[in-house]
Amino acid sequence: MKAFALTTPDKQAELVELPNPTAPDDGVLVRVRAASVNGFDVFQASGNLMSMMEHVLPTVIGRDFAGVIEAVGGSGPDFAVGDEVFGFVPGAPPLHDGTHAELLAAGPTVAIARKPAQLSFEQAAAIPLAGATALDSVAAVDVGPGDTVLVAGATGGVGSMAVELAARRGAKVIATAQAGAEEELVREMGASDVVDYTAGDVAEAIRGRYPDGLTALIDTVNRDEDFARMAALVRDSGRVATTLGAADVEALASRNVRATNVVGNPTAEKLALLAGQVADGSLRCELQTTFPLSEVQEALAAFTRGTRGKIVLTI
Repeated sequence: MKAFALTTPDKQAELVELPNPTAPDDGVLVRVRAASVNGFDVFQASGNLMSMMEHVLPTVIGRDFAGVIEAVGGSGPDFAVGDEVFGFVPGAPPLHDGTHAELLAAGPTVAIARKPAQLSFEQAAAIPLAGATALDSVAAVDVGPGDTVLVAGATGGVGSMAVELAARRGAKVIATAQAGAEEELVREMGASDVVDYTAGDVAEAIRGRYPDGLTALIDTVNRDEDFARMAALVRDSGRVATTLGAADVEALASRNVRATNVVGNPTAEKLALLAGQVADGSLRCELQTTFPLSEVQEALAAFTRGTRGKIVLTI
């Protein structure tokens, strides 16, 4: 099979031919039709993660997928050959299986759910990590009517869905987005106010508009001092969530701000919930563009430049 994989400790990932895997006894073999690109994938493909987490070479890149069941193991889950599914491969060591490939051997640790017929494979592949992380982030700050929440990084895969999920709970959502197409996107997702992150000091602009402070912050882009300045906009007794591990939980607790370093946790139940909402039109998962697997390097480069929604590989 064709796969985008790390093959030696001293080289970045490349598109290679690997032997076809078989269905594990307690899992399924999936013919992958689409796989999305996440920040974890870009970092892993560089080879820099190999010194931090155990890899079993060759290691295929990729976590999100959508495809068709090709074979079922003897005691595998309740799926049949031909079922259309989507899911997520956890990034837990030792890293070996991935989704940027023609086939995926999905064992019991893989979160997998049936793909709604209304969704394309590309749409379904865009959901798992971004959707679950957005869902977990909004739950962490627990916003509702009367709350004002800032979503920093509102145009990315996680941020755009967090805007919509928070707005659906009745919160007033402030989004950071560039004027033009980005602002249009986040307003369509439910943002009530937009701050252009290219037009000066974002934190000061928000402070000027909301001198009494914000109820909550969901930050998908800032670290260190930049994150601290965003968190300072949240008034005492507020809530903060970051997807980059940037929160000093104890320091923020000193002024009664509840902080959560969110690690997105896709489960089969969350995937089914999110996909059902995307399928019935009550939730939108923005798909920026697709690339064929043969152009995976271009897809990773496009992700690194910044996205409006998700980038997906077609396989």
